[in-house]
Amino acid sequence: MPLVRISAVKGKISPDAKKKICQEMHDVIRRHTPAPSEAVWVMFDDVPEENWMIHETMLSEKTPPEIFAKESE
Repeated sequence: MPLVRISAVKGKISPDAKKKICQEMHDVIRRHTPAPSEAVWVMFDDVPEENWMIHETMLSEKTPPEIFAKESE
């Protein structure tokens, strides 16, 4: 049984977007494996911002543009 797990920041992806993402991931798995449709699972793990760290910064402390901005020289 293929299982696709998607981790995302809690509340940042709408239920409609999640459904579309799940449908597309399901289709990809079906195209590339012999698994029957009912055996393909797609699951979202909604993780609170305070549980994410990107580089050396907690996501709850800064916004993604701040995290990925180049440091001044």
